[in-house]
Amino acid sequence: QTTEFNPPFSPISSTISSKEEEELNSRSLINMCVGEEVPTVTHEISYSAKVLQGTVDTCGVDYFRSESEWIEKQQQTICTPSIDVYAWLMDKVNCFGEGYPLWTAYGELIHLLRDKTLINPDGTYLDDDFDTWVTHPTLQMILNLEPYLWSHFGWSIRFSYSCDKSIIFAQLTPVCGHEYYTNRLAKAKAQYPAIELYAMRKEYREGEGWWLKDLQTKTSFPLDWLVPARRHQYGTIHLQIPAQSEKILDCVYGNWHVFSKGHAGDDKECGD
Repeated sequence: QTTEFNPPFSPISSTISSKEEEELNSRSLINMCVGEEVPTVTHEISYSAKVLQGTVDTCGVDYFRSESEWIEKQQQTICTPSIDVYAWLMDKVNCFGEGYPLWTAYGELIHLLRDKTLINPDGTYLDDDFDTWVTHPTLQMILNLEPYLWSHFGWSIRFSYSCDKSIIFAQLTPVCGHEYYTNRLAKAKAQYPAIELYAMRKEYREGEGWWLKDLQTKTSFPLDWLVPARRHQYGTIHLQIPAQSEKILDCVYGNWHVFSKGHAGDDKECGD
């Protein structure tokens, strides 16, 4: 069963050394939050009864929208590029501060730290998705933002869920160029890369303290490897990265400083 996680920290602990830059970014974050309230969902999610073959903890895959809604939207919308949706989403998450972390994860974290970019010089994306880790309060807030994503950007959400109906992994994806299917969990191929949300669960281990476990990959990290989240400025986007990003990448990938086509493995136990 998923444990609700309400960490007593602000996910935007600044790593900017320049006092002037820090004050500038603080003001911009304050401006994002004027008049904002954590949104409440108005669109009911109906879970499908499909069972995936070959999985242990995933009972099914579903969408926030029906297939008929999806097809109709495809015929009448122009979708917003991923990087613009990602920027908007980070503004919203940062706006609500404590208890709403959205960490850059896996391949995107490598690109930020090693390559210093997420986009090629020709404007194409370095990766075929944007990987993030979320706690369940953040995930619920993003679900609540879906009506705006749908109406303004032409994006919605596909997710996998456990047998107790807890969402363990979600994909924000544009409707444009995306084939609607719920019979398997796979890359959300579309006109633009999806933003993937790996749900994290807080677990206490006797003699080791608190850990966070990625429910999709089953990889676990000590809590202080991720919190407090640190700000990473990418252009005008206020990203969040784990407190000890390099330790995480060392554990998951080994020598991540050198380009490799390999992917992160599953069921890893990271720790000191």
